[in-house]
Amino acid sequence: MKRSNILVGLFLVSLVALAACKPDQKVTKEATEHSSRAPIFNPATSETTAASTINEAEPKQANELTFEETSYNYDVVTGATQTTFGSNPKPLYTYEEKLTKMFWSNQPPLGLMEGNYFTNEGYFDVGNKGIVEIVTDTDGKIINVEFNEFGAENYYESKYAGANKRLSDYAFFQAQNPRTDTTLVTVVNGITFVEKQMREENRVDGNFETVKGSSTTAREGLMAIAAELSDQIREPSNTKYIGYAEDLGNGLIGRIQLTVTNGKIETARYDEYFADQPDKISDNQLKEYYRQSKYYSLNYNQATNNDFIQFSDALTKMIVDNQSLTIENNELTKHPSFPTYQRLIEHIQL
Repeated sequence: MKRSNILVGLFLVSLVALAACKPDQKVTKEATEHSSRAPIFNPATSETTAASTINEAEPKQANELTFEETSYNYDVVTGATQTTFGSNPKPLYTYEEKLTKMFWSNQPPLGLMEGNYFTNEGYFDVGNKGIVEIVTDTDGKIINVEFNEFGAENYYESKYAGANKRLSDYAFFQAQNPRTDTTLVTVVNGITFVEKQMREENRVDGNFETVKGSSTTAREGLMAIAAELSDQIREPSNTKYIGYAEDLGNGLIGRIQLTVTNGKIETARYDEYFADQPDKISDNQLKEYYRQSKYYSLNYNQATNNDFIQFSDALTKMIVDNQSLTIENNELTKHPSFPTYQRLIEHIQL
């Protein structure tokens, strides 16, 4: 009798527990259905977010890179779209509202990159300058494609004449314009979307999808410049690329890039990138420069009297002049960015 009472009690408890689970299961299902609705962007899927939690004690090999992988719900096209330049549409959002809906990334590929180096440049539209850099491995497979666009010297907004559109605050300037209210994209979205396709499809010629609202720049400029290298990149290059970028954990990414021809360092570049989200930046005074780089941020360099540009230019000139990554100049070694530079070059062997 006692045993029967125990069994009945257990049975009743089980029924209560099962009944209690049903509402939770329904809520979970509803949340899943809601989250499956594609937003304009979904930064939670970014590889770079997860990468910051990876144990750095496990070193990666060359070309085991981490690319920024935010998912987007772009309105894509397979041809050029009519420009809205010169129009004056009625605003659909406030600037603050748009910043919650729009996303673009300045994140460089993280890790050690080595391979054949190719580059090309050209002018398009009203005098904007486009540059493409391509790195391939020993089998001719594309490791990375990187575009940069610089504003024309007679650009209508004088602040951005000659400015790097990708790494300055130019995209924020675009975001303030009602012409981007319907597309919710900037030139950076257009650039990174094409880069990703070229990497994944291992080609730089032929047709690619482009972001509506940023397709003209891609098709008339950057894609055409890259396509001119389509045959050249299938062969080894006399110029080699070696670069390393690392998330420093304080809302900054350090990056060193070198090109080497026949054992001689031809070019050297050093930059630090501010995180894509201001809350990732530990220094409150630097939060306003998110999605920009120290070297190309117009506002940051105005506020700091070009201190970082002067440091980077002097550092990289010394690298090329001395053909060495070892720096013994006291003025340079005292700069706040020098420890980061030293941290990066530990991963590079010439």
